[in-house]
Amino acid sequence: MRLPLSDPRTIAREIPGLFDALFPQLAQGVVAGLNRRAVSLDDCVEVPQDLVDATKIQRAMLFEVAVAAAEQLIEGSQAVDWGGCLLTAVARQREHFDAKLPEALSAVEKEVSLKVAENLVAILRHVRLSSGGWDLVRAPAIPGYQWVASGVGDFSVGSALIEVKCTNKRFSASDYRQILTYWLLSYCAALESGAVEWTFGFLVNPRLNLIVRFSFDEIISVVAAGKSKIDLVELFSSLLEDRAVINSA
Repeated sequence: MRLPLSDPRTIAREIPGLFDALFPQLAQGVVAGLNRRAVSLDDCVEVPQDLVDATKIQRAMLFEVAVAAAEQLIEGSQAVDWGGCLLTAVARQREHFDAKLPEALSAVEKEVSLKVAENLVAILRHVRLSSGGWDLVRAPAIPGYQWVASGVGDFSVGSALIEVKCTNKRFSASDYRQILTYWLLSYCAALESGAVEWTFGFLVNPRLNLIVRFSFDEIISVVAAGKSKIDLVELFSSLLEDRAVINSA
């Protein structure tokens, strides 16, 4: 029996035990410490919870609509094409879920989406300038490894990977686990083929106006219980091979 390929986002979300072995010290206290680094931009405003509560469509869909709107604004659009945003959002959601197209966006859903989109545009511009002015890339490639399929991230600037979350909470252990998964896959590819290794990570939440920046070398030194990056690759490879054997039995 061949083990089905799984995208990196699914691996990080559905096999937490695997990453508990890789990053055993990614505990609540460490996550809280990282979150205390969060900064906010003066020209962004947190989106009020009562406004979000007034929306009807699924939160994940609302977030995808906001990201699509932000992309239009980044590309220079003077007005948001909400119909186009809906189509883009549904296409992206269907990559992971059985998404259905809402008939239309209400006025409050457009208002929330636009506020989030404008915040995201400002945050991405800030990250770009603070990272040396490299071009902003949408959906940067995340390489596959063994039975883990390739995937895409949210944004990148040079060797900095940017992941966007849009919840009413600060970043969680699973958020850090996801971006660490993407780094680990990039490092595996760097060793195998000389591909670019992500060196910095950004978690951003345009709904709450939060930005956390960190060096992957720094966070790994904290959460990997003394393992070197090479040690992590060897352990990762072994864990994937073991799971492949279990699933093929």
